[in-house]
Amino acid sequence: MASTNPRNLRLAAGAALVVATVCGATTAIRLDAYNVPFSLAVACGLGAASTAFALLMRLVGRLGTTVYACPVDGCNFRARLTAASPADHRRLREAAAAHPAHHVPRS
Repeated sequence: MASTNPRNLRLAAGAALVVATVCGATTAIRLDAYNVPFSLAVACGLGAASTAFALLMRLVGRLGTTVYACPVDGCNFRARLTAASPADHRRLREAAAAHPAHHVPRS
């Protein structure tokens, strides 16, 4: 099971914000070396920062997510669970193993 401690997820989100800010600032500073106008360098820096932050937040979201899949070969049933109780994990694990309709793709 993945770590779903809210404190750890908040720390990871804060670290993602710091890394994205550094990425954006580095981009803006590098563009300034080429005499790019200030407003354009800021716009590019903000774009790089927001892209980096979005990517890192997707990764942080994966930290607290557990995926349960059907054990039948070829069945593509999957269920994702984020920040749930142990009872919810047990219930979903059992549901993934015994769901009635196996979705096996036809070849």
